[in-house]
Amino acid sequence: MVNIFLIIVAVVIPALVALGSLYLIAYFQHPDDKNVAYFPKVIVILGITLAATSILMLPLDVANQGGKGGFPMDILWIVIYIVVAVFAIVICPFAMFFYESEEADPAAGSQIAGAFKGTFAILFAFVALTIVLYVFFGVAEIPTIVILSRFKIINYPLSTDSINITSTLPEIASIIGGGNDKIKLDPGNAELLGDGSEYVEYRLEKEFLQFRVSIALFIITMVAFFGWLLFIVFGGIGLVALPFDMISDFKNRPQRIPYDKYLERKKKIGERATELLEVGKTIQSRTTGGIMSKRDRRNYNRFRQAIFLLEEDYERLKISYKRQGGKVILYYAQFFGGFIALGVSLGWLLHIIIYMITAPEPFHPFLNSLVISLNNAWGFLGVIVYGLLSFYLLFCVVKGNFKFGLRLFFLFPIHPMRVGNTMMNAFLFNVGLILITSVSITHFCTMAFSQFTSTTSINSLFETAVKNLKILKWFWVVYIFAIFAMSILTAIFLFIKPKDKPARIHV
Repeated sequence: MVNIFLIIVAVVIPALVALGSLYLIAYFQHPDDKNVAYFPKVIVILGITLAATSILMLPLDVANQGGKGGFPMDILWIVIYIVVAVFAIVICPFAMFFYESEEADPAAGSQIAGAFKGTFAILFAFVALTIVLYVFFGVAEIPTIVILSRFKIINYPLSTDSINITSTLPEIASIIGGGNDKIKLDPGNAELLGDGSEYVEYRLEKEFLQFRVSIALFIITMVAFFGWLLFIVFGGIGLVALPFDMISDFKNRPQRIPYDKYLERKKKIGERATELLEVGKTIQSRTTGGIMSKRDRRNYNRFRQAIFLLEEDYERLKISYKRQGGKVILYYAQFFGGFIALGVSLGWLLHIIIYMITAPEPFHPFLNSLVISLNNAWGFLGVIVYGLLSFYLLFCVVKGNFKFGLRLFFLFPIHPMRVGNTMMNAFLFNVGLILITSVSITHFCTMAFSQFTSTTSINSLFETAVKNLKILKWFWVVYIFAIFAMSILTAIFLFIKPKDKPARIHV
């Protein structure tokens, strides 16, 4: 039977997320992008809405109660994840390449052609890798135990679960010819059987049921796999860096300074700006036809990192003198927010230790108990807490990516999100990152809240097929440990080197 309330919720929530995305663009966008770049803005709104919807589908799947709510969740999950893959691999890169092409490619003749070339390269690499892996490893191996026979022992006085089949049940032993390793005692229900009956099972060794998964499911697996790699690195870093930076920013907040101190610091910032201007001209002179050497690209990434930190220092200087230190209440709000974030991060790390790592017999349900209790009290409370915890992981991914780019700038340029000063390419980069990691975060939350999601379609999809694919199944064994280890390493690193410093550029 179709649940009308669930349908209303499924329509209203994405609409609210889309409105929130529109406000996010208006609040963060750079003045140069106002009233222009409409195509990238539409992609950003749709991408954020899609990522948020894919995460919030999990509580919808729970409320659907295995199909009783009227939603074919198994089909909806496949459809939305295929759309996520198309957005993350094709649409977002195309919009980003198009936006960053300020000048037409002389060889192609237009920005659109240049954007198509970059997008095709990414798509070709993904398709080629997917086809090769699908041919060789697109088979799921489901562990099964074959039961040869099940015996019913009538009125036999068995007092323990551990029996010696040869001495206690010689008649059965002579039939099956088995030892204790092949016998499992399964006490029956006296009320149902009425005669105190007991069951004895004769089991064969574990076998694997093999079947080739659909190409659509394997594409989802590939997106989940790459999403997990990003989530392990950026999510693990962000779980520590997000509360750390919020608290550190309060400690290092702008302080009121006199005019002479302002002039002194402004002069030093001007000298740094002059040096970076010369570096930028040198890098530009070495770039021919938009092509950079490996060394120049690393220098370009260092250059962008140094520019970002220079702009941050100048903004802090203006707040210190022209705004007399700024609004103190905002810094205190950030400070308390940092402790809240610290509590959430510690909660996630503790949940990983006492529930996820110790599965299938966890030490304590922890966050499961919280979500289930709130869900039983009032359904939306459980959904709200789940949404806050899962979206916090998305924020950690974005923060971890930014922190990673600041410290390991030789790998890729940073794409910071700053209020009133964020270009659309930074929006598109972060939306693409959020999209591809939203799949892995949903998978992570499915395991983290397994008692809450035990009857869902997505749990069956991940645990039955995706988790048992050849070769790739060994990756799923270590990824939970990897997230925890990355967080610990980040905490140690930030304790040793807490401050972001400008890179040295060798041109």
